[in-house]
Amino acid sequence: MKKTTLLLLILLFTTTISNAQNQENQTAFEKLCTDNGLQFKMPTGFHPIPVKENPDLHYDFAIINKEGTMEIRFSIFSLKKALEDYEASLQDKNAIMIPPNNIYKGIIQANVLNMTGGQMYDIGAFDSQAVKREFNADAGGSSFFKFNSVFGTGYEFGQFVYLHKDNVADAIVTFMSNDKSTHSDLMLTSFYALTFK
Repeated sequence: MKKTTLLLLILLFTTTISNAQNQENQTAFEKLCTDNGLQFKMPTGFHPIPVKENPDLHYDFAIINKEGTMEIRFSIFSLKKALEDYEASLQDKNAIMIPPNNIYKGIIQANVLNMTGGQMYDIGAFDSQAVKREFNADAGGSSFFKFNSVFGTGYEFGQFVYLHKDNVADAIVTFMSNDKSTHSDLMLTSFYALTFK
């Protein structure tokens, strides 16, 4: 067998395995969404890619457009355990806990600092009626920034959208690109990929 044919077979086999793993990751992510009152719809022109371990922000799933100009990472934080712990703490007069429906406020501020190497950027809140209508969430907002973190390796610009639904879950969707002039347009094509049910 010629070396060229062997290399093509190895490449085909590797691609097939990678595609199968990405599909498994998508299926697992869709289950995670369902378990936390969310729904995910794959945006047109995007496909799954592997999750990269990093010290800055855990994320559960990632996709990229076919041109490779926008990557999107999805982080979901269930409130179920925090709610159980909070209810238990109400019975203990020596315990003090932050109400779980307020945790996201600290998470999003920490997220900005982690993504930017400690520089704070503005975090704008969405209109409460609009976020309810468009995402079925109780709160949400966004921040645009320049990356200075391991999480942002390979990208210059980031923008995250946070979504919170009382007593259900919090989600952070991070949009990543290298061109500020096209970032918003690329982001809008997949803006509603993740919503609450």
